[in-house]
Amino acid sequence: MSSADSFVFKMAAAARRGLVVVLGVLALTVHASEEGALTRLRWTRSCVLCDLRYESFVGRQFAPGVNFSGAYLFDANFTKSSLIEANFSSAVLISARLQMADLTRAQLNKASLQDANLRGATLLGASLVYADLSRAVLQAAELSGADLTSATLVHAQMREVFAIGTVLRGADLRNANLAHARLAGADLEGADLRNAILVGARLSTASLRDARLRGANLQRAKLDFVNFRQADLRNAQFQGADLTGSNLEDAELSGADLTGALMSGIVDDEANYCGARMPSGGIGPCKK
Repeated sequence: MSSADSFVFKMAAAARRGLVVVLGVLALTVHASEEGALTRLRWTRSCVLCDLRYESFVGRQFAPGVNFSGAYLFDANFTKSSLIEANFSSAVLISARLQMADLTRAQLNKASLQDANLRGATLLGASLVYADLSRAVLQAAELSGADLTSATLVHAQMREVFAIGTVLRGADLRNANLAHARLAGADLEGADLRNAILVGARLSTASLRDARLRGANLQRAKLDFVNFRQADLRNAQFQGADLTGSNLEDAELSGADLTGALMSGIVDDEANYCGARMPSGGIGPCKK
């Protein structure tokens, strides 16, 4: 090996050793940072902007009001944890595990909860205004009295969710699965439910004024005394649904399937049934 080659070889080896040292220092720094964050959380009940990704808090009983606002909690595990009145405002909880967690009255405004698992979680009275729950699992979760104004729930799995009196004004629920959900008295005014699944859902007295339900599946849903005024119900499926006493004034129902639906006592002034299949099996008239 020439002297020049030897020099290059030694320099490359030194560079590799230097890279290893740098990576080692970075790993120690990250670990120290995580340990510091956990210590701060333990003593102050607050970890604002902390980096606690992948951390496990399974079954942890946090003091009410613990503050995780702005924290980075990617894939963190809070399964069965008590997080009553916790503050997760603007926190990153992507892919977080929150199954059976108690988030009663928690603050999750603008939180990132994409792909999070909240199966069976309790969110009574929680605030999730502008939260992003795209593709989140909320099956059998308790959301009664919660505020999800303008929240994003695209493709969310919400089968059998309890959402009595829940506020979902302007929420994006496109392609969400709400089969057998309990939404009595919920406020869904202006919500986007295009192609959502609401088979067997219970929405008695709910407000869906100006809501978009084009292509939604509402078969066998309980929709008595629901306010559908000015709602877009084109091509929606209402087979066997109970629409008793509902307000369909100015609603757009062209192409909808109302076969076997119960529609006694409804208000449907100026509703458009053009091409809709009516409860009797006939086809609705088109406006001239």
